[in-house]
Amino acid sequence: YVLKPTFTAQQITNLDKQAKLSRAYDGTTYLPGIVGLNNIKANDYANAVLQALSNVPPLRNYFLEEENYKSIQRPPGDIMFLLVQRFGELMRKLWNPRNFKAHVSPHEMLQAVVLCSKKNFQITKQGDGVDFLSWFLNALHSALGGTKKKKKSEQRATKALGAPPGVTLVTP
Repeated sequence: YVLKPTFTAQQITNLDKQAKLSRAYDGTTYLPGIVGLNNIKANDYANAVLQALSNVPPLRNYFLEEENYKSIQRPPGDIMFLLVQRFGELMRKLWNPRNFKAHVSPHEMLQAVVLCSKKNFQITKQGDGVDFLSWFLNALHSALGGTKKKKKSEQRATKALGAPPGVTLVTP
């Protein structure tokens, strides 16, 4: 569980209802979801964006439950789905109530970013957080089967985020 945490629907529902301190194996206390990300070289811009996105409840909840995206089919040779997988793994590590330490390494996530962005965003060079956020959200959207057609993407997003029939979560 520590290396590959999983969450039940009930645990995800309770995340915002009860803020409970956890104790890491090294003895430090932390709030799940409010843990540090290791700064590898010059990746603090990416860490800030990833940390912020991990605290957006609909996005967090979707990625905490791997079943939500595990069966999405991608064309052969398409590496963009790696971004989805790594973001889900990072999200589960950030929210894990049984971490080894009160900080998490984003190394695998950042390797996927470098690969999928064709080295536009790197670990060794400072980048722009706004550019990274824009690219990252668009890349996730596309990798999850989103389209450039507004109506189709709104319907998929609304369904994925669990809105009742007839309710659209994305505004025009």
